[in-house]
Amino acid sequence: MTNLDAGKFTLREATPEDDGAIAALVIDGFLDKFRPVFGRGMDESVKIMEKWVSLEHRFGGVTSFVIEGYEAGEIIASVGVRVAPSEDDVMARGLWRTLNRNLGFLRAMWATTMLSYPRYTALTGEAYVERLVVAPEARKQGLARSLLDASYDLARETHKRSVGLHVSGNNIPAMRLYENEGFTEVSRQRSLMTAKFLNIRDWIYLRKDL
Repeated sequence: MTNLDAGKFTLREATPEDDGAIAALVIDGFLDKFRPVFGRGMDESVKIMEKWVSLEHRFGGVTSFVIEGYEAGEIIASVGVRVAPSEDDVMARGLWRTLNRNLGFLRAMWATTMLSYPRYTALTGEAYVERLVVAPEARKQGLARSLLDASYDLARETHKRSVGLHVSGNNIPAMRLYENEGFTEVSRQRSLMTAKFLNIRDWIYLRKDL
């Protein structure tokens, strides 16, 4: 457990009890992406995301970190870091059942298609950072950098040689953060579908060597 800013914030590894809070934070932080995906099912979005976060922790090789705010248990920032092999078939079946149950077949098909971006193939020597999010009221206080530092430490502990992540091409603040952290562009994915429905044309894959 790491104390930040003279005890103002606390960074720690997430527990299963944090899954719901992480899910709510992710939905709120990426609302512009998830609203077109879930549509009329937005009321179910946190439940769906909580299931996905749980699947990541159990079967996806992902370890999450959270930052608590002024009150214990108040999660104001989080990140997931994939450092172990993922049981992709189990993950896909679990997500599909949750989507189908909560959204219905047709909407579940749509959500599955949209959530498949960006596409990523895990590399043995790389830790993969995902769903890095900070609550709006807690931004510009160095919390994202603290979560990235925790990601680097975990990557080193698990003998990874690099850290990779994706960022949408229109997310300029995030691009600046990652560039300042030493990440460099490796490749881009372009999608007409996400350009039309999510206003995201480019998904940029960045990597930082450790």
